Amino acid sequence: MKALSSRAFGLALILPVVACSNTVEPGQDFSIAEVVYDENFYYCRVEPMLFANKCGPGDSSQGDGKGSCHFDVTPYRLTPYSPLVGEPDGCGGTLVPPTVPPQAAKSNYGASQGKMQLDPNLAPLLNRPIGKAAHPRKIFDSDSPPADLLREWATKFSTQ
Repeated sequence: MKALSSRAFGLALILPVVACSNTVEPGQDFSIAEVVYDENFYYCRVEPMLFANKCGPGDSSQGDGKGSCHFDVTPYRLTPYSPLVGEPDGCGGTLVPPTVPPQAAKSNYGASQGKMQLDPNLAPLLNRPIGKAAHPRKIFDSDSPPADLLREWATKFSTQ
């Protein structure tokens, strides 16, 4: 009887470990919804702010070398075009672009969306220019209107 009690006790210790080592199989149709950030908000608010802060060409008055910023280097590439969809007044105060965005604008949107996160505190698009993550220089302060604009864009998304 004593041997049986020892075995039962041993099984009681092992069973929870064995039971917890299994994983849940999500199945063949498992997918994570893609997050798509609001294109109109980007064209009317975010892109004009990025260009106003010279994120593409850089700012020589701040020590940026010619060809050293997002028009020319880095995986986050902006494409120059003019006039911007949201210029001169951010879509007339609305979030409706006055024109169909050209391919360059769509390319900029795609590149920027790829650097955004649902939690903007994790987004490279915010963290790099505020100096919280690797970037050649600080572009704007964490508590500035450009930073707040990027945080706002993080809340304007859908899933597809």
